[in-house]
This record gives sequence, structure tokens and C-alpha cells, in this order.
Amino acid sequence: MAAGTLLRLESGDWSYGRDLTPGTPVAVILASVRDLPNRSDEWVWVLGHRPECEYPHVDLHPPCMEVRVNVAALHRQSAP
Repeated sequence: MAAGTLLRLESGDWSYGRDLTPGTPVAVILASVRDLPNRSDEWVWVLGHRPECEYPHVDLHPPCMEVRVNVAALHRQSAP
């Protein structure tokens, strides 16, 4: 997935994110994807920006959100 992609995650697509309400949909503009330390095939950390972020470009400031996302959800969103 390319940086700048808007991800629309349903409540079951993610399991943890600072300052996010569990059980709610989340939208994030992708900056990067980071594997979990235990090399899980099911979950990764997505770093990015909220759509309402004033500067949603990686080169302007560091990502303002980080959310643990199910890999299957990323595959669904990248499918044509």
C-alpha cells in the first residue's frame, strides 16, 4: 500500500490505537506500516494521520496516530 492511502477501518479491523474509542470505525491516511515485534502474520502497526490532520504528508511532520490493524483488513482495502 502506498503512503497517502486513506484506510477506512471497521471496528473489527483494528484492536488498539491511542486516543481511539474501541468498537468504532477509524479512518487513517497511511504513512507507513510496521511489523509487530513478535513478527505476527495477523497484525501490524499502521502509522499515519487522521483525515482532518492539517499536514497529512509524511515529510511535513511525523505521523500523529498509530493503530494496530488486522492484515486481512489491509488486504481487503488494497484489492481492486
